[in-house]
Amino acid sequence: MAAVRLAAAVVLVIGIGRGGLGQDEKSSADPASASKESAETKSAVDGSVGSDKTGAVSDPEAASGASGNKADQAATGEATVKPVSRPPEPTPDRLRPYRVLLSLAMVSDPLVSEKAIQQLRRDVALVLERTIGETWQCEIQANDWLLPATVVGLDRVTATGMLDRYQQSHWDRVMLVTVSRTGTRFEVAGRTLNLPTRALVLSRRRQEHDRRGLASTVARLARDMFRATVHVDLGGAKGADVTVRAGEFPVADPDSEQLRVGDQLEPFLRYRDRKTNKVVRVQLFPWTYLTVAERTRASARCELATALRNPLRGGGRRVDLMAVGIAPVLETTRITLLPRRNRNRPLIGHRVVVLSRRLTKKAASTAAPDAGALEADDEKKKRAALLPPRRLLSDRRGRVEIGVDEKMPLIWMYVMSGKSVMARVPFVPGRVPEIELLLPDDATRLGVEGQVARLRGELIDTVAQRAVQMALVKKMIDAETPDWNKIDGYMKKIEDLPTLKSFQDELESIEFPAIQSAMKVGNRVSAGRIRRICNDTRALFSRHLDELKLIDFRDTVKDARKSNKVKPRGDGN
Repeated sequence: MAAVRLAAAVVLVIGIGRGGLGQDEKSSADPASASKESAETKSAVDGSVGSDKTGAVSDPEAASGASGNKADQAATGEATVKPVSRPPEPTPDRLRPYRVLLSLAMVSDPLVSEKAIQQLRRDVALVLERTIGETWQCEIQANDWLLPATVVGLDRVTATGMLDRYQQSHWDRVMLVTVSRTGTRFEVAGRTLNLPTRALVLSRRRQEHDRRGLASTVARLARDMFRATVHVDLGGAKGADVTVRAGEFPVADPDSEQLRVGDQLEPFLRYRDRKTNKVVRVQLFPWTYLTVAERTRASARCELATALRNPLRGGGRRVDLMAVGIAPVLETTRITLLPRRNRNRPLIGHRVVVLSRRLTKKAASTAAPDAGALEADDEKKKRAALLPPRRLLSDRRGRVEIGVDEKMPLIWMYVMSGKSVMARVPFVPGRVPEIELLLPDDATRLGVEGQVARLRGELIDTVAQRAVQMALVKKMIDAETPDWNKIDGYMKKIEDLPTLKSFQDELESIEFPAIQSAMKVGNRVSAGRIRRICNDTRALFSRHLDELKLIDFRDTVKDARKSNKVKPRGDGN
């Protein structure tokens, strides 16, 4: 009996195993039936959950359970909190590398194959990676649109055309580099488009005679064309604290440091759109420069040189105050002196004094005296402490040539009109071939100076004639027998000379029309100078034509006439 039961159990187990295996084989062999069964299973599961197609709860018990759970959560103060996805924090400027595109244009010829050009791009990328390091995220592309791929084509490129091509890209710098072969010599040239300032820098040129050193020459040219970008954190009237972008990354080559002590920066403003936060306008500060005085990794302290009044006081909420490095490319820069209101009339014969540092206007007027001019000892000592000044004179077109001096990369220009300083501006020569310097119209003041000089000449003549006549009168009075007829003649000549009142009236007729003319055009500086010239001249008149001295002299002559009696004749005995 026990054996029969054991046999039946074995048969039952074998049957179950065969049934399961057959069902699996059937489902794997018939995909349609399997998908049908899975759909039925899914519908059954959905039905067990109690939700319809719209996601509403159809089972009353499930609905009551859900409402009960919500009520319990409300009673206990617990609620389901969904995780909020926050945008990643932006990388600070000190840790954000520059995105640099180096567009290499090189024409292949029988001696320069396409394979050699590709190898050159790889070698340049390797040199830049080893020298610049993490400061750049550089990509080197083959340029196929620059025609001709030489220095001539490079100089034809305009800033507008470059902005149309690259303004919507993510690059911070776009460097165009051309390599052309002339015999066995390679001509390498490059220009940089600075996207933050939207400016296209002048081209730089190099030569290489050995093909093996071509990659190093291209890499050095790219390094020399690059200039740092800084963010002005705190600006004042004399300096600013800045943060150098990618300043925390070390460089393997000390010569590849992006910012050094003594480098010059040019500040600018970037205005952003209120809705899109995109840059819509860039504004450069004219005649304003920063010089790096100290630097510690990404932080630097700069000195300010400007012709404006506190330009770094900061912008608004959507205004970025930044600065970009600059360096001379040319040997000289031509400066044209023009009046603001009439640019068709250049300023001819104006003296331009170039100094190494900023001086007061009074000190600048004596910093470079004319040949043969008398100087005081203290003025000589002050002038000896400075670098030798350069004295220039504007030509008939109002132009002067300012050369680049390594000892004075940043200069101060003083434009003189006579003894008056018309302009005091800093400048870094060699960046542009030509620039205009607009000055206040000084024609009215010059006219006043000419008329005042004529009056001073008449004053000298009047004082001299008066002194001569008074000396003759004194000589006749001291004589043993004064000739009063001659004395009266001398006194009449003294009375006929111009008086202080006549000089003052003529000076007023010169001063007030000139001041009204200057104020009419809004030239307050010229009006102030006219007042100062006339006040000094008026004081000069009062000192040399003092009426009290003339009254005292008349009284002396009268007393001498009364005291001088005719001597009685002798009786001849």
